[in-house]
Amino acid sequence: MAEIFACQVEVLDGSTVSIDINKRAPGQVLFNEVFKHLGLDETDYFGLQYLDSKEQVHWVDPLKPIRKQIKRGPYNFRFRVKLYPISPSYLFEEATRYFLALQIKEDLLNQKLYCAEDTNAQLSSYVVQGEFGDYDPADHLPGYLDDFPYLEDKSPEFRKKVQDLHQKNRGLLPAQCDKFFLDLACKLDRYGMDFHPVNDVSGIQLHLGVSHRGVTVFCGDLPTLTPLNHFPWVRISSVNFKNKQLLLEMVSPPQQNYIEIIGFTCPSKSACKTLWKSCVEHHTFFRTVKTEISRRPSTNSLFRRGSTFRYSGRTQFKLLQEGTSSKRPSKRFERLTSRNRITRKTI
Repeated sequence: MAEIFACQVEVLDGSTVSIDINKRAPGQVLFNEVFKHLGLDETDYFGLQYLDSKEQVHWVDPLKPIRKQIKRGPYNFRFRVKLYPISPSYLFEEATRYFLALQIKEDLLNQKLYCAEDTNAQLSSYVVQGEFGDYDPADHLPGYLDDFPYLEDKSPEFRKKVQDLHQKNRGLLPAQCDKFFLDLACKLDRYGMDFHPVNDVSGIQLHLGVSHRGVTVFCGDLPTLTPLNHFPWVRISSVNFKNKQLLLEMVSPPQQNYIEIIGFTCPSKSACKTLWKSCVEHHTFFRTVKTEISRRPSTNSLFRRGSTFRYSGRTQFKLLQEGTSSKRPSKRFERLTSRNRITRKTI
């Protein structure tokens, strides 16, 4: 009898999906079950996270067996956005926008995503409109936002500002709230960044933010990071790693007879490989226009040393092609609010 893993997947809406899979199954089998349950077709923006024995976060590799990625149970995962679309206009499914909005709400709450108070209040007003509907003084009595989980750590002055903005959102349906929320959020400087702690050659503690734009260097501590430098992908000729060292090789300007290499030290070899993988996946997903991606390393690749890992899946270019060339029937899916979270059924 085949050995079965009982997997628990925490979804962005706060629910939990229980899935049983064969111990020899690759990560893609678990992905497929989660995506099927959530009704998602634009799956390549998302991934499953898990913690190793040292509490470091990893993304499940869809091609490797689960048992080779997590040596022993419990088999707990988090369903999260891995690759943030450049613009919400690139998304064709309401469900995709819904889960992306939930991820950004989480990013704002844990201050991974940071913005001015007025912008935060406007974003929060869309969240409130999506959950409470149109403002009605008969139903929404003074203090109706005091116990709202999304605003529970905010000041009374901030909640009053959100309440005033909520009144101006009359008529917006939940899907429209997601759209306005995403349109504003994607303009924030730190939107979609995957942060990694590093040290420079002088030992100064920094953070690298990897996104569709490239690699950004920050000083300070989360949440109040200050950008120091930015390296767009077009300026980077290769990204390599060796042990705990991540090396960015810059494109040489014309008539320059030397190669500029910028190095950073990660806390561990495992952390460095995780950062390198993030660079591989972001660059490939957002900048590749091929319709198929091979896992076979290339000697001419931007990422030509350090590991045989390569991104597998559809690129954003491919997703856009598919979205514009085919008619997508409207799908029904379940929206869970912060006031009606449940445990989803076992698969």
